[in-house]
Amino acid sequence: MRRTVALFRPNGGKPVTKHMITLQKAPSPRNVALMIVRRAQKRTEAQRTFIDQLCKSDPTAATVYSLAQEFGSLLRHLEGKPGLEQWKAAVRASGIAELITFVEGLADDTEAVVNGCTQSWSNGIVEGFVNKVKWIKRSSYGQAGFPLLQRRVLLHPTQKCA
Repeated sequence: MRRTVALFRPNGGKPVTKHMITLQKAPSPRNVALMIVRRAQKRTEAQRTFIDQLCKSDPTAATVYSLAQEFGSLLRHLEGKPGLEQWKAAVRASGIAELITFVEGLADDTEAVVNGCTQSWSNGIVEGFVNKVKWIKRSSYGQAGFPLLQRRVLLHPTQKCA
């Protein structure tokens, strides 16, 4: 009976592992976006395979992938304003509407974007703390006054920077 039933199983009677299930399901759009912007050295083998297949099957996806990698390199290696302008020109030449909209959105805060491409320091930690305080404030809106807000902010656990 066992041998007969095994013939009807999709994996030929082999036990199904989490790895097999993960490879059979297509990743969500958010996970694909994270795979695309992640450095190649930090991707798993399955992610590398998926990105390779995606780029081979769709030339637009291949263009998006290369432009995203160029933008990441631009930010990591602090290539400055000339590198940013060159990347923007490449995006406009690609003709991909979503990326062109992204570039036009960057124009709204050009100075900050150029500084992000040239300066080695960032105020991201400060922005993170401001965001945390705003979240705590919103979560207790209308329930208590400033003393409780102050206490919650001071007692809220913080993540240590490595």
